[in-house]
Amino acid sequence: MEFAKINEEWFEGFKTDAFYVEGENAILRPTGEPAMYPIFKYWIMEGKLPIKIYQTVSSFRNEGKTTHTMIRDREITFWHEIHTAHKTKEEAGEEMEKHKKIYEYIWKEILNIPPICVEKPKYEIFPGAESAYEFYTILPNGRLLENGSVNTLGQAYAKKFDLFYVDEKGNKQYVWQVCTGNGARFLVAVITLHGDERGLVLPPKIAPIKVVIITIPKEGEDYLKEADELKERLDNIGIETIVDKSEKTPGEKFNIWDIKGVPIRIEIGEREVKEGFYTVYRRDLKERIKVDRNEIEKVLKYLLEEEIPKSLYKKVEALYTQKIKYFENLEEAKKWIEEGNVAKACWCGKQECFDGIKNLGPSIEATGFLTDEKKSGKCIVCGETTDRLTLFGKTY
Repeated sequence: MEFAKINEEWFEGFKTDAFYVEGENAILRPTGEPAMYPIFKYWIMEGKLPIKIYQTVSSFRNEGKTTHTMIRDREITFWHEIHTAHKTKEEAGEEMEKHKKIYEYIWKEILNIPPICVEKPKYEIFPGAESAYEFYTILPNGRLLENGSVNTLGQAYAKKFDLFYVDEKGNKQYVWQVCTGNGARFLVAVITLHGDERGLVLPPKIAPIKVVIITIPKEGEDYLKEADELKERLDNIGIETIVDKSEKTPGEKFNIWDIKGVPIRIEIGEREVKEGFYTVYRRDLKERIKVDRNEIEKVLKYLLEEEIPKSLYKKVEALYTQKIKYFENLEEAKKWIEEGNVAKACWCGKQECFDGIKNLGPSIEATGFLTDEKKSGKCIVCGETTDRLTLFGKTY
């Protein structure tokens, strides 16, 4: 508790949501700053700058809102945090932009989902932070989900935790800090946006198994020799492959691996062996193609590295296009949101205009200023001229 109370602004932001340990002067950590920064002090005193620390850990919030599995939990699992400390404000600003680009890469190239990034207004940022980028996901039900934040902390925590270095003139200088974090909500986005009525559809870069080989036995022939030979070929080029040798029927195996979301299934039966091809099934499109035995490595690499990620990305992009609509009238925007969509509008960003959107109805909020798009117009709430845009809708 001693460290939790060092930064009063941080403690005020989390004290009502904290889990207090009965009989102890302690809380379960809602975020990592009070747990990590007392140690930072000693590393910085040794002259180790910049410091860049990554950790995965659980966080705990005594949520007053209704919980939703993996979306709003009292124990936030799979949580990762990046904490950095720098000599100058400029270095910290550059680091913040790097973190933003890292998250954009994760969304685009690894999760195959278009990133939505906003700059948060000061009154909406993480307690103790100075500025922040927030990433959002639009779920199929039209709700907005906060999904990753990048925060500049300035010197607020440094001054509270006495995080300083001595410059070349012998003067004490407080460090400048950045923190970034997210958790299981990455998986929420993947499950809801890529999945279908059959189960998961995993992007190739996060699928632990890229290819499953299933044989279709006939008249005493199990074709496992051919399956094992193909697995070895694929293992040799770095494609994680498994041969399903269970006693289940081919149909049962198809269903099980569809549920698990493995990107590619290869079927080997009598016809495939006799005619020298493989039947390749794409989980994302639920389509089969014939691939010549000698071309299989090249085709699979193309599918896994280019075609499937592109297909998944375009699917979500189409959903976002369908869900987002520009408005200049609040009541029209409210009706659109109530139908399970997200509104876009010019917005000045003042606190009263944030509240004006929030007053439209339960759970409706403005996200912040879109970072990749501007449009000249008038704030949808107050009518002030602005070139900044926001997305707003129902949130979790």
